[in-house]
Amino acid sequence: MKVTFDWLKSYVDFDYSPEELVDKLTMLGLEVDSLDYQTWDFDEVVVGEITKKVNHKDSEHLWICEVDVGIRRLTIVCGAPNVMVGQKVPVAPEGTNLPGGKTIQLSNIRGVVSQGTICSEAELGISNRGKGIMVLEDQATVGRKLNEVLGKGEIVIDIDVTPNRPDCLGIIGIAREIAAVTGSSLRKPKIDLSESEHPITDLIKIEIFDSEKCPRYSARFIGNVTVKPSPWWLTQKLEAVGIRAINSIVDATNYVMMETGQPLHAFDYDLIKGKQIIVKTASEGEGFTTLDEKNYTLNAECLMICDGESAIAVGGVMGGLNSEVSDTTKYILLESAYFDPVNIRRTSKFLHVSTEASRRFERGTEPNGVLYALDRVTQLISELSGGTIAKGSIDVYPKPIKSKKIKLRSERVHHLLGIEIPSNVIEKIFSSLELKVSENKTLEVEVPTFRPDLTREADLIEEVARLYGYDNIPADTKAEIELLEPKNFIETFTKNLNNSLISFGFLEVVTYSMISRRYAEIFSENKEIIQLTNPLSEDLSNLRPSLIAGLLNVIRWNINRKNPNLKVFEIGNVFTGKGNSDSDVLETTKVAGALTGFSSQESWASKPKNVDFYELKGYIENLFKRNFINNWHYITYENSFTDKQSLGIEIDNKFLGYLGDIKEQILDEFNIEQSLFVFELDFSILQENVNRNRVYSSLPKFPAIRRDIAMVVDNKIDSELIATEIQKNGGSSLQNVQLFDLYTGKQVGTGLKSLAFNLTFYSLQRTLTEEEVDKQINLVLDVLSKKFSARLRD
Repeated sequence: MKVTFDWLKSYVDFDYSPEELVDKLTMLGLEVDSLDYQTWDFDEVVVGEITKKVNHKDSEHLWICEVDVGIRRLTIVCGAPNVMVGQKVPVAPEGTNLPGGKTIQLSNIRGVVSQGTICSEAELGISNRGKGIMVLEDQATVGRKLNEVLGKGEIVIDIDVTPNRPDCLGIIGIAREIAAVTGSSLRKPKIDLSESEHPITDLIKIEIFDSEKCPRYSARFIGNVTVKPSPWWLTQKLEAVGIRAINSIVDATNYVMMETGQPLHAFDYDLIKGKQIIVKTASEGEGFTTLDEKNYTLNAECLMICDGESAIAVGGVMGGLNSEVSDTTKYILLESAYFDPVNIRRTSKFLHVSTEASRRFERGTEPNGVLYALDRVTQLISELSGGTIAKGSIDVYPKPIKSKKIKLRSERVHHLLGIEIPSNVIEKIFSSLELKVSENKTLEVEVPTFRPDLTREADLIEEVARLYGYDNIPADTKAEIELLEPKNFIETFTKNLNNSLISFGFLEVVTYSMISRRYAEIFSENKEIIQLTNPLSEDLSNLRPSLIAGLLNVIRWNINRKNPNLKVFEIGNVFTGKGNSDSDVLETTKVAGALTGFSSQESWASKPKNVDFYELKGYIENLFKRNFINNWHYITYENSFTDKQSLGIEIDNKFLGYLGDIKEQILDEFNIEQSLFVFELDFSILQENVNRNRVYSSLPKFPAIRRDIAMVVDNKIDSELIATEIQKNGGSSLQNVQLFDLYTGKQVGTGLKSLAFNLTFYSLQRTLTEEEVDKQINLVLDVLSKKFSARLRD
């Protein structure tokens, strides 16, 4: 947001130098990017007066002008369409150096010697207007240097306005901040309109079909205007802040926009079909040509300003070529409106168009300042271009937006800022910002609609700090929080999980919470997926229902860069629908990992070994063992993206997660051409089942007895069920049960399998006898026989 030093001073009195003002603005939270002093680069250009003008006999478009420059009269050939006798104009005589390195010389133009040039603003480098010559005020003294007449160039301050301060996208808003810190009064331009007796309601009708996207739309009418170049003072201000001067109508709307922060638009009334304005959304695929002569294809979200036949503007973004104000325009319809910021942001992004108007609308303009800006621009146009103002304005505002009220506790101010600030000082600060204050037991602050950033008590306290002065708040060496607070269990458990996986050779990654709809569908496991209402792109349109998609993207990226051997993990949140309504989202923390490629590299002593399912299974079991997670067991498990080598994990009948290999067709979706194994576990179930009451014992002093048993059981019985029963019935001295062999074949019979287990017995108090161990083994065999029809293998 560019402003000029003098422009600011026209609304508020202050004694700061430009450099001091920059410091004040920065301390107010309005960071200044730059401070520039404009200078004129035309020392030899003088003021002249055109005393005579005749047609060039050899050209219909050239004039032979006699120009008085004080000490002499020059003959100058000029082709500008706006040259007239009696005008005061800038003249560059022979030998003058103009900006850009151009030197004026005597020239013979179709038989007439031209002794100089009557300059345009573009030739002088002070604006972009080059179609006609620059016309000076009548008070300009002939023969005087132009840079003395124009005075010093503008002092331009470029302010980096944060998105939460749309009120400071208008110079009055910035002046309000300065007035608050200096104690001066803000001087807003007073409105004095001279209206005709002809009411505007006879000239135009306005309807809003979508009041959510356009809560307010207002209009005024001016007839018999004269569209012409703007005076120098207006051109200078606009050009200094980076806005190209066009004509007196458009320049007036831009001037008031920069002044108030409220974008405005002028339509050629004669081009409005049916003499009506309809505010509605576009049809999907509808085409539209904007003022810059570019064609756009619209969607059903784009808000359009339409006449009786077609669209004439993209609401809040840009006007249409079919209603543009031109040099021949006589009747003007002025628009001032409030549009929904979210809709304007979406439309601007969809069309890839960003304008001064859309930048303001998408941050939030002042809904209750619409009429003031409309009346202000009407007044300015009537001063610049003449015309007759129709009586009254049309203001369609079906649901007025009201100011919000926020309670403020003085003790809360003290708690957050660390100092006592008297209530009367706080009230004075709020009053200086035009916030109304009423006092009962607590302060109640009414926040005007031009401050959408103030929504809660903490925001008001920040305003107190800004205006009281951060430099006036002493530094406190005391901390009101307990710095020695121990880590909670979840923090400790998360760190332990991380350390365990890292010790296994896994690398931690962090991926986006947003993925494409296609990837969300692949890993949703038939749960409701959550789509974003305003996605950044197609690839980031849905919240992830699983961490696996992000891990596969990381692996693909690395494989494409010749790094195919990977073990990665992530701890993060996933999102699914609860199924009750669109707004219900279930957020769950998961732990997921993936491994692919070689687990060991080729060397002179060994060949490389590919990772496999059993390596992953070993990591999971070691992860549980290191983090003291007990009572878990494997279950059969299937989903749509893992292959046959998959297992589920349960703890106390709760589904903890799964591990398995990714299906080939899913790998094809990610352009991965090597086997890949993954796991995903529920973090909350993991941490709920950590054994916190662990008892450590010394190493056994007495020897262990190991026995092997091979049981023949039905092929459908899970080996883990057998191992669980052995552990349960093996007595207190049975310390470990380990499956070490599986056999199926003729020797055990069809539909049967042989499972061989190693059992380890020992006691911490004494040496066990063979008879004691045999007794326990016989008990185990008896239980297995009765429960699973198991028999010892011959």
